[in-house]
Amino acid sequence: MSENSNTDLRGHVEFIQASELNLFSYTFGNISPGLRAIELTGSPVCDSTLLLNGSPLWRFPDDVVFLSDVEILILSGDLIINNVSLSRGDYIYIKAGNKLIDFRSHLGFEICWMSNGPNDWIIGDKTFACSTATINPVNAIDMPWLPSPSYEGRPAEEADPALGVKILRQDPQTTAYTLMTRQQPGWVDRRLEAHDTWEELFLLQGDYLMGTTGGINGGAYIFRPPTRPHGPQATHKGAVWFCRGEKEIDFQYSNIDWAQGQVEEYFTFMSKHNGEMVSPWGDWWGE
Repeated sequence: MSENSNTDLRGHVEFIQASELNLFSYTFGNISPGLRAIELTGSPVCDSTLLLNGSPLWRFPDDVVFLSDVEILILSGDLIINNVSLSRGDYIYIKAGNKLIDFRSHLGFEICWMSNGPNDWIIGDKTFACSTATINPVNAIDMPWLPSPSYEGRPAEEADPALGVKILRQDPQTTAYTLMTRQQPGWVDRRLEAHDTWEELFLLQGDYLMGTTGGINGGAYIFRPPTRPHGPQATHKGAVWFCRGEKEIDFQYSNIDWAQGQVEEYFTFMSKHNGEMVSPWGDWWGE
């Protein structure tokens, strides 16, 4: 399936608040592994992003192979994969066709599960010829925040110093990226921006003005097809985002006459309500 058709199937999500959605039992192909899911976007036959919940002492009893590349971010609890114990903040990338021989949890978990293709597994004897997956976690919380690098349309020297970045993964061939951003309290960009890549955004912590969508907070999820303008953007208390795209992001800016008033109204509203740094999954702010 082409990238464009996958994007079409995922649609345009602006926005979903995860806490307002219901969990349901999720089937991977013909497997029912006892996990509950919130489907944020996509479907079992294309790229998709889920919030998956597992109970304490959850275990998958057989060897399993994913039929698509999978990215996982641990939001809470723990997950043990191939004898590597993962905890809150750990991020991993598992290539399609690699085998998991140990897939379980002690405390239970909530994870962000991103499938770069159909969400399907194979199990048991059919996996005997597959290589065992090497699990190399990166802890997104422990990584230092760095200044934004240069991107097409936004050189590093033009990036606001109130913006920090953690690059979790970038594919050397496709330039597909997974990263986190942090906007300091009071950060603002009054322009509209657009990108040639689709972008997937998950607000892990904080408050945010997202253009005409208005104010959103921790647990908000967005998926945008390419070239969709959005803005102005601002945060009162600060914000931490988890972000993905199919190729290195670029920035195409334009101005709108009502942006200044929208931003001022947002800061006035937030000052009166004096909201805290909202996060369903603890502190992601770091140093």
